[in-house]
Amino acid sequence: MSNCVVRHQPIDRRKPESTWIDNFKQNVTSQGGEDGVILKIFDVIGTKNKVLVDFGAADGFHISNSYNLIHNLDWNGVLIEPGPQFEKLNTLYESRKDVVTIKDIVGFDEDNKLDAHLSNAKIEIPEEFDFVSIDIDGNDIHVWRDIKKYRPRVVCIEFNHSLPNDVYLLQPKNLSINIGSSLAATIGAGKELGYELVCVTGPNAFFVRASLFSQFNIADNSIDAMHFNANKETKICQGYDGTLILAGMKTHPWKGYTIDEERIQVLPSNMRRWKFKDGWIWPKRHGLD
Repeated sequence: MSNCVVRHQPIDRRKPESTWIDNFKQNVTSQGGEDGVILKIFDVIGTKNKVLVDFGAADGFHISNSYNLIHNLDWNGVLIEPGPQFEKLNTLYESRKDVVTIKDIVGFDEDNKLDAHLSNAKIEIPEEFDFVSIDIDGNDIHVWRDIKKYRPRVVCIEFNHSLPNDVYLLQPKNLSINIGSSLAATIGAGKELGYELVCVTGPNAFFVRASLFSQFNIADNSIDAMHFNANKETKICQGYDGTLILAGMKTHPWKGYTIDEERIQVLPSNMRRWKFKDGWIWPKRHGLD
């Protein structure tokens, strides 16, 4: 549209000594190497009870962060899924007395907060259980903040990985909204809750209790040292003449549509000029010169 030559050329500022856990990424049923990362984290800090909680657990197998632990490593716990995939999840674990499946949301009301679900579970959940996986496509930070009674040792939480490192975006606390919060906002929430970032895998961030963080020998766990995901960033640049120019990803990563540069323009084409005939950068209006 603008006939400009535009390239998105981000700089990878990750530090190998900060991202060393990435070397252990491996998938059994996970999506971005989470299975291997989980094993390495617990190799460093050890397990305390091998109890996990997974919500949006989906069908318990596809892109699951809990399947490998339960089926291959003798873990147990609670898996929560409100959608139609629950039937497959429930079938998968119907013979396991040490694994509880719950068809419900994890929300903000007293009867559906995670604390309530775990307090009422058919198995006993230690207050400092080992691992929680949070994946509810939007309100992840808010449900994490609402966990008061329990203090999981390791947290895996989804964030919106189309947002750049330097954007702090916290979506509203509203279950009808699915925007997703940025990694910067997720790191901030983690610190407020007493957790430190140790690894990032695609859309998932891994945190450990602050008291455990020193065991990882990560001197710098700042966002740029830990995360680089330029392929999903969309930049809007502004020309002198008011033209808006896109750089980076121009296709929505989930919906698949392509962003049309002409349709995002704020100014009509006849107003996208640097200077007009009278030398002004904006047309004169009579009586206002």
